[in-house]
Amino acid sequence: MLKNTVLDCFGEKMRKILGGYDWRNINEIRVRAERPVILKSGNNEYFVNNDGQAVFELQKGYIAEHSDLEQMVNMISDYSLYSVQEQLRKGFITVRGGHRAAFAGSYAVENGQVCTVKNIGSINIRIAGEIKNCADDVLRFFGRNALKNTLIISPVCGGKTTLLRDMARQLSENGATVGIADERGEIAACYMGVPQLDVGIRTDVIDGCPKADAISMLIRTMSPELICADEIGAEEDFSAMREAALSGAFVICTAHGRDEEDIYKKFGYQRIAEIFDRLIVLEGRNNIGKIKHIANGRGEKICL
Repeated sequence: MLKNTVLDCFGEKMRKILGGYDWRNINEIRVRAERPVILKSGNNEYFVNNDGQAVFELQKGYIAEHSDLEQMVNMISDYSLYSVQEQLRKGFITVRGGHRAAFAGSYAVENGQVCTVKNIGSINIRIAGEIKNCADDVLRFFGRNALKNTLIISPVCGGKTTLLRDMARQLSENGATVGIADERGEIAACYMGVPQLDVGIRTDVIDGCPKADAISMLIRTMSPELICADEIGAEEDFSAMREAALSGAFVICTAHGRDEEDIYKKFGYQRIAEIFDRLIVLEGRNNIGKIKHIANGRGEKICL
């Protein structure tokens, strides 16, 4: 099923090429006009030949044609580019299965606002994935105190969204009403309003909406016990989280950073300490979801 939904993004020619490749561990397929198609798995990358076999020599890789990208645009937009203009303004479209198609090319701007993209030269298919039960150790450690204001910290590609998603799923399955403010669609990967990744049976998702606005709407309309949001940072994000705390809801969020000291420098010690009861610091790249240490909001280490 996963493979089929990804292949739906491609035209007939590339579908035949990629259909012969076993890419279960692939997380990105990058297609650039007049350049080789690249399949990425973590930090590793491969080319693919006309027979769908992984190759390491650039010269043997399939070179994408402009017609390949045109067919991809048609397949991804269901032959109606106009119908996906709102998503294209953000640079990507979420497709069935929760996969994300990101576009690079010539963007048209009117009155300071991006209105459309044309002459698309690159398309990156990010394959949706989840690691269920990766939050087992964290939730087992916290036990009955799992519902606390929590900030998950890691550098890029450290697995903070993966851990956040599984925490939301497990807490939802265990009885908590969860609201997800999924601004960029990376937590639940909704397609036509339905989460394509498992975020739990008691979870409501608002996607494609600025986090602060989504958090406020969830509080007013869905009565969540827990609110989850990815990659906080703006002043309005912190204001929305304070609003959530005053309403009686807990928050679990993520932020880019090396460790808690890095986060304090970015956002201020007082701001973090007054909102979050604990900080989960992850190892970082190539150690998806692996916990480095846990601290309270004041930066005091807690033994795991």
